[in-house]
Amino acid sequence: METMTIKMGKRGTLVLPAKLRKQFGLEDGSMLTVAAKDGAISIRPAYLYEPEVWSDEERCYFILINSMTQEEWDANLPEVLQLGIDPAKIKGLAPNHRDTLPTDAEWDARIRNAIASRNEENEENKEKLSA
Repeated sequence: METMTIKMGKRGTLVLPAKLRKQFGLEDGSMLTVAAKDGAISIRPAYLYEPEVWSDEERCYFILINSMTQEEWDANLPEVLQLGIDPAKIKGLAPNHRDTLPTDAEWDARIRNAIASRNEENEENKEKLSA
């Protein structure tokens, strides 16, 4: 790591050498992170990102695609309709998606069966280990 000495100007202004600006891709207005620790000041490029902004249609897609059951879909549907979006016209969402979802009762049965199956496997493994 190369050490350089720079002079602080009025109001604490620092001018970073052109070599460092080029090395780190810094331009006029670039954001930097400054930290003080153990008697040292470190300056690093700040990597900022713009959060993704979803359209109403994209929000509705995520609301409905994450519905796990038909009843959950039905509970989420008013929010989608309130935004003025027709679920049948949402890109990437099959028009019959709701019909492919299990009911709450079917979902609960799947969960119970998965837990029972896992418990059986655990018991079988215990028996194998103790034999």
